[in-house]
Amino acid sequence: MPRHDPVTLALHWLIALLIVAAYAASSLVEDGPGRAWAMTLHGSLGLLVFGLSLLRILWRGFARHPAPVPMPALMARVAHYAHVALYVMMVAAPALGLLALWASGQGISVFGLLALPSPMTASRGLAKFLEEAHELAANALVALALLHAAAAIFHQYILRDHLLERMTPGGKA
Repeated sequence: MPRHDPVTLALHWLIALLIVAAYAASSLVEDGPGRAWAMTLHGSLGLLVFGLSLLRILWRGFARHPAPVPMPALMARVAHYAHVALYVMMVAAPALGLLALWASGQGISVFGLLALPSPMTASRGLAKFLEEAHELAANALVALALLHAAAAIFHQYILRDHLLERMTPGGKA
């Protein structure tokens, strides 16, 4: 079974791990003594997701892809649109989060090492709108990622078409 190239594999799994970590950190962001630390972690992880997702999209244009696995046309079309939606949400969710932070007049600290000040004038209404859009996009991203994982498992263990092996480290699922 032809596999994806090592850069695609690394970006795929690193972005997946970062999305899980950023989403988990967001649950710590509520109120409490670790709120500032959790916000810094959440924002920093989100910026990594954003940057690596842009790199993944760019790399996708250059990388060689394995031949498509034979499947019904409708299934292939759904898979294509699901991948497009995943890529859109991988960029949109962190971008909306960053814009929401900047619209509130705050900068972002990247792992406490680099500060990115807000280039925007503070606007409470815009910040609230962007914060809600960020939350919606992040929830959509996680839902799409879960559906993506379920589809990969379905392909591997129900259809037995070895699709998952193309993206797993070592080539075996």
